[in-house]
Amino acid sequence: MRVLYLTNGFPFPLTSGYLRHYHLIRELAAWHRITLLSVVGPSFRGEHVEALRPYTERVLTFRSAGRGRSQVGKALAWGRATLLGQSPERAMRAAIRQLLAEERFDAVLFSGKETLTAIDGLHTPPVVADFTDAASQRLRGQIAVSGGFKRLALYGKLIRVRRLERRILARAAHGLFASARDRDAVVGGPHPAMTVVPNGVDTAYWQRRAPRLGQRTLVLTGAMNYAPNVDAALHLIRDILPLVQREIPDARALIVGHSPRPALVAEGQRPGVTVTGFVDDVRPYLEEATVFVAPLRFGAGIQNKLLEALAMELPVIASPLAAQGLCTEDGAQPPLRVASTPAEFAAAICAELRARAADPAPDAEARRFVTAHFDWRVSARRVHEVLQKVVGEG
Repeated sequence: MRVLYLTNGFPFPLTSGYLRHYHLIRELAAWHRITLLSVVGPSFRGEHVEALRPYTERVLTFRSAGRGRSQVGKALAWGRATLLGQSPERAMRAAIRQLLAEERFDAVLFSGKETLTAIDGLHTPPVVADFTDAASQRLRGQIAVSGGFKRLALYGKLIRVRRLERRILARAAHGLFASARDRDAVVGGPHPAMTVVPNGVDTAYWQRRAPRLGQRTLVLTGAMNYAPNVDAALHLIRDILPLVQREIPDARALIVGHSPRPALVAEGQRPGVTVTGFVDDVRPYLEEATVFVAPLRFGAGIQNKLLEALAMELPVIASPLAAQGLCTEDGAQPPLRVASTPAEFAAAICAELRARAADPAPDAEARRFVTAHFDWRVSARRVHEVLQKVVGEG
C-alpha cells in the first residue's frame, strides 16, 4: 500500500533522536511505498535525504526557523512564521492537501504532536499515530524534580500536552507506543486500537570488540541537550559520583553525547569527570567503561542508550523509571541493577566496580536479552499489521 509518513524531525543521522523512524521506514519499505514528509531544523543537510532514498518514493522537508534556538528564540521565530504564514506545519499541510488531490494513498502514519496540525481537519486516509512515548508522563516527572516558576511553567505545558494527546487519540484510527507503560499513561491500559511497538537495536553495529570491560569507569550516553539526559548527567556528577569516589578515589565518569548544556560543560571540569560533547562513534567509550549508569529522574518511552549499552555487554545500573521502560509487554525483566537514591546508586556502583576488577568479563546475558526482545524487524512487522488492519477497516 502507499503510505504518507509524517515526522516532526528528520530520521537521519541516527543521532538525530528520530532513529525509530529510520529503522521502521527501512523495514516497512519491503511491504509499502512510502512518501516521507519531515519538519527539519538547522542541522539538517541535503545529503541526509540520501540515507532514506532507497526506502522511499519521495522525501519532502519543511524547515523550522525555531529549531535549535532558546525558548525565547523559538517563540519569536514561531510568532513571526505564523504571522507570515510560513510555519513548517502549515507548509506540510499544503503539501499533503496537494498530494491527496493528485494521488491515492492508503494510510497516514504520523509522529510528533506538532505534526497533528498538518492533518487536523483534512479528509485523509486512515491515520495511525505513533505516540512513541508519553510526553505527559515525562512532564509529570520533570515537575516532581523542579521548583518555583519552572514548575508553574511545566504545569501549563502539561495541560497543553494532555489536551493534545486527547486530540490525537480522537483523530487516529490506531495508536502506537514504544512501551506498555507509555500506552497505559495515555489511555489507561490495554486497548484494541493501541499497539506496543518497541524500539529495536542494530546488534550488528552495537557489538563490542574489546574482550574485557574497562576499569573504575562509569559512562552515561545520550543527547546532552535533552532535558532528562541533562538532569541525569548532573545528578550523576553532583550527587552520586562524590559518594563513589569516597570509596574508590580514582573512579571516573564519562558523559558522552552531543550538544551538552553549559551547566554540564562546567561540571566537566570536576576531577574524574569528562564531558565529551559530540563524538563520531560512541562505542569506544562504552568499551572503555566498567558500568553504564542511568540515574534518570524523569522521562518516558524506551531509553535507546540502555539498549545500546546492554547490546555492548555492559553491566547497567538504572533508576526504576529507566528500567521500567525496558520491561517487555509479556513481563520479561531486563538484566540490570535498579537504584533510586544517590546512596543506593553509589553502593551498587562500588559493588560493580569491585566485582569487575576481579572479573572483567563482559555481560553476555545483557546482549542476549536485547537480541531476544528488541528487534526492528519484529517491530516493523507489528506496524505493517496495524496498517493492514486500519486500511481493511477503512
